[in-house]
Amino acid sequence: MEDRYYTLFVAIRRIAESYEVTLSHRDPGSQAEVAPVRGPAAFDPAQLLPLQNDPTAYGRRLAEQLFGAEAIQQRFAKVETAAETADAFLRVLIKLDPSAQELQSLRWELLCHPERGTPLGSSEKVLLSRFIVSSDWRPVRLRARTELDVLIAVAAPDHGKLERMRLAPVDFEGESSRIREALGDIRSRTIGGPGSPLTLNRLLDALREEVDVLYLVAHGMFGRSSSTPALVLEDEQGEADVVKGDDLAIRLGELQRGPRLVVLVSCQSAGDGAAVEGPHRATVQATLAGRLADAGVPGVIAMQGRISMTSIETMMPTLFTELRRDGQIDRALAVARGKVRERSDWWMPALYSRLTAGRLWYSPGFHGNKDEEVWRRLLPSVRRGKVVPIIGPRLLEAAHGDAHETALRLAGASKFPLARHEWDDLPRVTQYMSVKEARFNALEAYKEQLKNDLIEAHREWLPAKAVQDPKLGKLLMLVGDRLRENDHDAYRTLAGLPASVYVTTNFDPLLERALAANDRKPQQVLSRWRYRSKPAGADEQPIPEEPSAKTPVVYHVFGAFGSKSDKDLVLTEDDYFDYLIDTAAGQLMPDTVGSALVDSSLLFLGFRLTDWHFRVLFRLMMSLGGKERLKDYCHVAVQLDPDMQRMSDVDGAKAYLAAYFGKEANIDVYWGSSEDFLAALGGALQAEGDAAEEEPEASDDDEWDFLS
Repeated sequence: MEDRYYTLFVAIRRIAESYEVTLSHRDPGSQAEVAPVRGPAAFDPAQLLPLQNDPTAYGRRLAEQLFGAEAIQQRFAKVETAAETADAFLRVLIKLDPSAQELQSLRWELLCHPERGTPLGSSEKVLLSRFIVSSDWRPVRLRARTELDVLIAVAAPDHGKLERMRLAPVDFEGESSRIREALGDIRSRTIGGPGSPLTLNRLLDALREEVDVLYLVAHGMFGRSSSTPALVLEDEQGEADVVKGDDLAIRLGELQRGPRLVVLVSCQSAGDGAAVEGPHRATVQATLAGRLADAGVPGVIAMQGRISMTSIETMMPTLFTELRRDGQIDRALAVARGKVRERSDWWMPALYSRLTAGRLWYSPGFHGNKDEEVWRRLLPSVRRGKVVPIIGPRLLEAAHGDAHETALRLAGASKFPLARHEWDDLPRVTQYMSVKEARFNALEAYKEQLKNDLIEAHREWLPAKAVQDPKLGKLLMLVGDRLRENDHDAYRTLAGLPASVYVTTNFDPLLERALAANDRKPQQVLSRWRYRSKPAGADEQPIPEEPSAKTPVVYHVFGAFGSKSDKDLVLTEDDYFDYLIDTAAGQLMPDTVGSALVDSSLLFLGFRLTDWHFRVLFRLMMSLGGKERLKDYCHVAVQLDPDMQRMSDVDGAKAYLAAYFGKEANIDVYWGSSEDFLAALGGALQAEGDAAEEEPEASDDDEWDFLS
């Protein structure tokens, strides 16, 4: 049974000379929103300063300052009681507004329970972390659970320059061996050391190999005038090289797939358990942690002081062992802290996170842990070809990246005037471009951006001619063919299904090419929705051959690239609205496609519930004749990418889908990427025997023809 989590946001902002606290929470068992509660808070760092050497007294005084308002204390008690009654974890996220960043240096990990006076940070049922609102608008893309891969990076510059900088020498072998011993049997590799100095570029090269956890050991320092945090790495000669924290954060943020977790530790050889210098001054590592999280790293653990190696050696095996269990970083850190609760430095590891759900990765599968049951219902339809794959934009990410990234680039180039969080909405951005200039120009800019994205992602192997004189169709063909060399390519897997009808919301011909490479004869059918006089109805779009596994129809709902069909592409907001009106009025979907959609199992792949593609496609499907048959014949499997979603959010997704399909429809939500889903489908088919070949036509041998 999956663990349940109540989430309590503690948001603090400064108002003039005082502070306001807002408490809001999420109940995993309810889709209803609960109104937040607000109250004043009187934070006084001067009262906390004399208590730094008494963790319990410090935590209790901090609790008095935070929970001073009765409404705040009562809401905390109610949420805690609800979590305890449900036998759930209570996740407490401290969220400091930019107006209250001076409170970031407080030792929030020492915060005590407002009534019992016990530390919240060492509890295994109350998960305390600092929530960072990132300026990076890219969504956190979770990855499927794998064996942990830890990169240990130790900066051990030449002793001479360190002495001139008044920094202690770094014992590379000692530092790295202690960490490896602490990690136990967890897979790890080490960079740095004699002959291979830890330069910034060498660190980034190692991180490009899709590392799960970066464990970075380095001296830290603040700038003399700016107080900017920096780490002491190495240059190619092994000399000390001061790398600004902002530069490191920017470079990490630019990685296509950065680490899921960064652990920042001060050097053991620099001291053991010393107090943090200065009143409330955070360590370099703690200060840098917030900047890394702001740059897009999902989770950062930083030591707020020179934590003892005894504590590190006790905590780290527990941290990573628990992390392997479910990917919940705040829960893993809480268990690790609990192992050293009797030591004075138990509170020093602080978690800075962008994750509202605390999960660094996910375990793919159907909601409710009922994979076997779902596959048993679904596989007969797939084997007999009674299935319609419905393909969304995320299946294209391996080719040219995320559509939201494309929208961001177009928004920047066109000086999109709306709020930053609107920049990744492609229909909205292209709508602005269409109004500002012309729809033709917006479409050409979009196609040009796709060419740039394809070249950027695949430049290392693309032929020189394709890069120097790029043609969108040629690039898509080259990239699609290259990707299909991978046995797990999504289009390669789809082309192997015995479906007679495919529906795609994408403009590209990658599916048709994959089908042709699999000795099938795809028939491309477009929706001719844009017209000036009489609409071109479904009966005016003849399909040359009856759809079958050998001659499948690929129906492009929103159009396809091509010099003669570009005007039919559904790209801007207005396009989507006009498309819905025109298709409903003209009944433009071919009967063959419409019949398949209401009389087959449906596989939705590569969508978000909030995508325009998804919402408009659903509206269109609900206008089909015979849709009532969905509840009698249709099994609907919807693959949803995890992103920032919690597993409990899937209940809401199922309710949303049921509203479309009818409560009686068989709806199962697969929580994972489309690649995860298709790999699992292929494995399930193989486990039950190879997918059946298309059954021979029965025109000459009808078992029910009793009159012959």
